[in-house]
Amino acid sequence: MFMTSSTDKLIDSFAAMLREHSVPIQGAENTSRLRRFEEKLPKRLPQSFQSFLSRYSFPEFDVLGITLFAWDSDLNPYIEEASAAKDSLSEFLLPAGFVQVGRTDAGGFDAICFDFNDPAQNREYRIVQVDHEDILCNSKVRVVATPWPSFIGLVQNTLSASDPDIYWEEPIG
Repeated sequence: MFMTSSTDKLIDSFAAMLREHSVPIQGAENTSRLRRFEEKLPKRLPQSFQSFLSRYSFPEFDVLGITLFAWDSDLNPYIEEASAAKDSLSEFLLPAGFVQVGRTDAGGFDAICFDFNDPAQNREYRIVQVDHEDILCNSKVRVVATPWPSFIGLVQNTLSASDPDIYWEEPIG
């Protein structure tokens, strides 16, 4: 009999809270899409983020100060970022051990990334903010903040917050 892990249960609660705040997140079987994404990365994603991406599809949304990229089709920002296209932030981020999963909210451009450089239990890497101007102007990757100790930390804080600051906007056009 299949047992749901405590991580999966936590992610399910997170998805339910997103729905309660009008984010149109849907349950989906995304294992093959996740595999294609991870094949492009230097290391595997945190187990909690794997649970989220493998079982849900969602548009871009804001939560607790960060904007997570959309994960709603085979052509999505995660896979684009993992390709490290020339003149993209990820051209510098990936070789430096950072995988971009979003950006600062409220229209910010700094990259929100998993930091693959430090060992982490269950691959629960810290979430860092990388200055986009240092990359664009100086070709230098500089961490300016650690908004969350891990994706699990972000999820737990979202679930316990009285106002989790979740926001989603339907695209225009």
